[in-house]
Amino acid sequence: MRADYLIVGAGQAGRRAAEALRSLAPQARVCLVGDEAELPYDRPILSKEALLSIEDEAKAFIQGRDFYESQRIELRLGSRVTKVDRAARQVELTNGETIAYEKLLLATGSRARPYPGQVGEGVELLYLRTLEQARQLRERLVAGKRLAILGGGFIGLEVAASARKLGCEVTVLEPASSLLQRVMPKVIGDHLLALHRQAGVKVQLDTLPSRITRCADGLLIETTRGTHEADEILVGIGALPNVELASEIGLLVENGIVVDEHCRTSDPHIFAAGDVTSHFNPLLGRHVRVESWQVAEHQPQVAAANMLGGKESYAQTPWLWSDQYQCNVQTLGFFSGTGQVLLRGKVEEGAFSVIELDAEGRLLAVATVNQGRDMAAFKRMAASAKPLDATAVADTAVNLRSLL
Repeated sequence: MRADYLIVGAGQAGRRAAEALRSLAPQARVCLVGDEAELPYDRPILSKEALLSIEDEAKAFIQGRDFYESQRIELRLGSRVTKVDRAARQVELTNGETIAYEKLLLATGSRARPYPGQVGEGVELLYLRTLEQARQLRERLVAGKRLAILGGGFIGLEVAASARKLGCEVTVLEPASSLLQRVMPKVIGDHLLALHRQAGVKVQLDTLPSRITRCADGLLIETTRGTHEADEILVGIGALPNVELASEIGLLVENGIVVDEHCRTSDPHIFAAGDVTSHFNPLLGRHVRVESWQVAEHQPQVAAANMLGGKESYAQTPWLWSDQYQCNVQTLGFFSGTGQVLLRGKVEEGAFSVIELDAEGRLLAVATVNQGRDMAAFKRMAASAKPLDATAVADTAVNLRSLL
């Protein structure tokens, strides 16, 4: 088989690239290869709605099979690329099929980081990265079950909230001294800590698990601050980019497949998009790897345009969000810890924003709690890179749009 445009990785990024290619090149032959048997799906709901009911799981699928058929996007699902011949411009799949390409897009995503500690015989640890893993977890989250979550990041906290809704007893073990310490200001970590504890989640900070074994009553977690028993253990300690294929064929790899702002790799016929990329962000002036819906949704459209000969740039300030209980948290940019930090709103009222400005008064980063309606204005502030009046930004009586 020959494809004009071959996409390896059938997740959200792969789907968005295929949609964009079909829109921009109606007659081109587009093929999408994925190692999961499922149709392409979006991952954000896996830790939320998909854990609550099988009906809600369907929300992950943005397009049905009829869409791919009507758009003439050829699917090779449940099959993995085992070899890429860059000189011949063709790939080989696990079933022995070879597919030649004019341009290749790597959208191989990332996988859950495995637990590095000691694990005893017969211990099964749970992870949440795929739909199949979400289904497995959903089957086990029944009322009264004791769930221990290793890691107080977004995935761990979102699963904790879902599990509490289902009536599980939940314990979160976090090695850092506050939740979301690497990505959020402490005031937000503290707010979420109080929120989870109020919902009945046991959160233990400064706790590093060292060994997990079976015991008479389930599973035993040995930590630096005592032991914990559980029926199920979910590991949520981050993700690793799936760069093995790129490394094997000699592409530049440094914490992801290295691409420029145009999604080009070190091979002119190969592009990359999504979680797997370490991409140059012209707004930040450096390469970053961001695991987010935003990157998986928008970067593939840039890649598709450039695979067709365009010169578009992916230049967006990194943006993430998380829903836990009735609380919505959003973050824009990266907090440096060196700028001027402002508080807009009241923490005790559960609706506030934390803003960091650089020495010139430009917006570096912002995190909002139940203030999502302000994010559009903050995005425009970040994009403009103009100095802001700190007093006005922090004053809730001032409409943020008036500062643009």
